[in-house]
Order: sequence, then C-alpha cells, then structure tokens
Amino acid sequence: MTFTGYPEMKIGFSTQNFMQAMPLTVESLEELISYAAGEGYQFIELRDPRAGLSRRECERLAAYADSLGIEVIYEIHVNLLHPDFPEVFERGLHNTVLFGNPGILRAPLTGSEFEGKPDKTGWTIEELTAAALLAVQCAKLAADTGISFAVENTMEPFFGSSPEYFGLSDFFKHAENVGLQFDLSNAFVAGSRKAADPGEVAGFLDGLGERWVTTHVKTALGGVAQPVVGENPLPVKQVTGLMGRNKVHYFALELVAAEAKEGCFANHEASIKYLVELGILEKK
Repeated sequence: MTFTGYPEMKIGFSTQNFMQAMPLTVESLEELISYAAGEGYQFIELRDPRAGLSRRECERLAAYADSLGIEVIYEIHVNLLHPDFPEVFERGLHNTVLFGNPGILRAPLTGSEFEGKPDKTGWTIEELTAAALLAVQCAKLAADTGISFAVENTMEPFFGSSPEYFGLSDFFKHAENVGLQFDLSNAFVAGSRKAADPGEVAGFLDGLGERWVTTHVKTALGGVAQPVVGENPLPVKQVTGLMGRNKVHYFALELVAAEAKEGCFANHEASIKYLVELGILEKK
C-alpha cells in the first residue's frame, strides 16, 4: 500500500487494536507481524504497556519482523507523571534499541494526574514543569542510544490558558528535544479535558516541523472513539496532507479493539477501504 502523492509515507497499525482479542505473547505478535506483511503494511506499533517483554522475546520478534520487512515502533503505556514511569521507561528504552529502525519509543503524555479528578481541566505549572523536565531527560537518554522519544496527546487540553491551566502546546515550548505522536481523535473525544479547535490544532502541527514524528489515525463521533476510521473534526485527508508537507512518515491505524480477532481484521479492512475511497491510499 502506498499514499497518493507521498511515496515516503508508511501505513501501519497499533497492536492495541487486537488487545481484547489476542494475548500479548510472542506468538500472537508474530501472527500480527505476518498479517501486516501479508496485507501490505510497512510497520506496526508494538504496544507493551509496562515493557514486560523480555530481551530474548524482543530479539526474536525483531528478527521475525526484519525477515518480513516490517518496522516496529515500541510503545509503553505509562504516562510521564505516573510513579512507575521511570522504571517502565528504562525497560522500554532497552527493548526499543533491539528493534532497530525506525528507533521510536512512545509514551502517553498524561493520565494518572487526571484520573479521579473530573473537574481538573489541565496541568498546574508545577505539573507542567515536572513533566517537561522529565521528558527532556528521557529524550536525552534515548538519543544517546540512537532512539527518538515521543509522547502522545491524551487527556490534557491541547492548548492551555495561563495561568489557570496548561496543556500540550505549553509542554512543547519547554521540551524541545521531545517528539509528538499526534492522536487524531484524542483532542476531540469526551476524555479530553477541553475540546480543541480543529483549525488551531492543524496550525500547531504545521509549525511543529520534524518534532511531529508519527500519527495515530482513528475516528471519534460525538466525542466517542470508533472501531473504524472515518471522518473527524480534523479531517483525515487534511492530516495526511499536513503529514506529507512536514515529512511525517508513520501513519498508524489505532482502532477501538474488537473482542474477537475476526472483528479486528474486519475493522482494519474497512478502515483501509475508507482511505482508498478517500483517494489518499492506493492498495496494490
């Protein structure tokens, strides 16, 4: 599969899409790598929430993916201000190195600091400072091993309102060596503490340049994430154009996980069909 007008862009998917239907085992991940290669994907995002895969397991998976021409982006799922983040990051970084190119380690930006606090709109200045300092340190450690460290927009507001609260755009003013995994829907779903204006989000992305490294492509309708990619407040076609202009190469499907494996595969097929009909992807 190739993107119309952007031959350097790559299509992939997150193994998160299968986490309800398949266990996080080497055998299941090898099955998904085989599926990716057979369907014409170029990469997967391997979601290992607490970096629990062993070195031997990662080496086996890396060799298998390489034999089929599939790149692997490694994802932990513990946010920066979670007490367990430092140890999970350390394990995750060691595992990411084993997978070689593209050498990207991703973590969610926020989570624990918002849980159980429905009235909390954004970060305090203390939280912003702590998150930015930690992220900068992690990015330096990653760079020393040839890895790029990126965070994904999650529960925080995309834009803050200083001094009342702070959000993702404020974070990136203070963490200049950290990359962004842009989630197409998280800025607009009910879980985000303040829905963003699509035009303002597009302008922010267009100004981020090479720090925007990968994109989660999914759909939210009425603020609820969906199992199949469709239209969004910020249209998929517009995001694809922004990615092409800013040389963002990794376009990953992230879908609401179906309970059965067959349903997962069907959701991927329907999402690819939508992208083809939209005229941005060609299936060969």
